[in-house]
Amino acid sequence: MNRKADKVWVGITIGLLLPFFIMLIFYMSSYAMVTIPEFLRKMVFASLFFKVLSLCAIVNLGVFFFFYQTKNDKAARGVIWATIIFAFAAAINQILATSI
Repeated sequence: MNRKADKVWVGITIGLLLPFFIMLIFYMSSYAMVTIPEFLRKMVFASLFFKVLSLCAIVNLGVFFFFYQTKNDKAARGVIWATIIFAFAAAINQILATSI
């Protein structure tokens, strides 16, 4: 793989955008009859947004292994950081949801 892509910010960018892309595919395959804002509103109202987004973040595991196998260790480190950001956001959401 191109060594120019072996940067932490490339891994973070891919790791943060890919779960949202997977959620978009989920929306298009199951809920295309409603608008995206309505879909997001329903997900937040049902307390499912962070749960579904956390499941979408599992795709980062495949991206991490791809970067690791192609010896792009810095990009793989960025994907791990993006996954940690998702986990932190989900934990904060869970803490705030249980305290209300």
